[in-house]
Amino acid sequence: MKLKNLILFSLLWIAGSPIQAWAEVRPAMPTHSTDKYGCEWQWLRGGGIGFWAENCKLATGNWHVDWESALPGFALWHDDDRVATVLQIFRKPPGASIDTVLPELKSRHYVPDVADCQFKPVNIRPAPRTIAFYDIRPEGERLKDFEWAPKDQVPDPPCGEYGWSTHGIRYFISDLRQPELILYVNEGQDGTMIEPGSIVFE
Repeated sequence: MKLKNLILFSLLWIAGSPIQAWAEVRPAMPTHSTDKYGCEWQWLRGGGIGFWAENCKLATGNWHVDWESALPGFALWHDDDRVATVLQIFRKPPGASIDTVLPELKSRHYVPDVADCQFKPVNIRPAPRTIAFYDIRPEGERLKDFEWAPKDQVPDPPCGEYGWSTHGIRYFISDLRQPELILYVNEGQDGTMIEPGSIVFE
């Protein structure tokens, strides 16, 4: 290869590499929408994660997802009213089990300070092999009490606000490529304006 062509090839490769890397990190924008006239998709980033979320200006008000450094993570807002935490980032030593996050969850009163609420692997959706999903489920007597609850009532989540529930989808994600991060995801019962399948650890 002539020197001129070699230099041109090198420049093109260098110029294209960041674009290719960014395309691998940032999934394509979703094609569905809550309201095709009132909603638009936005790529949001913070705390080492990225994802697509809708910003909807509807007759009911402005529904949007914003970063909150106090979590750290993202919350769903309706106009100026905070609705719910939708994503929250927790940190652990890179080689440690996800169970090391439990003390922080208990200290922040997201789950009860008991021994019979534990992380369990779950199958949420297809994902790369580096990714694992978990939720917090009851064991022992707590599970028995929950199973004996009246079927005609909506039961409280047996393991607290961030635990498994019969109403709403809540879980945690780990990724071997970012071993120090654990991500809490709240999809709610009717959605929380995020596209969960677009979440990436950057």
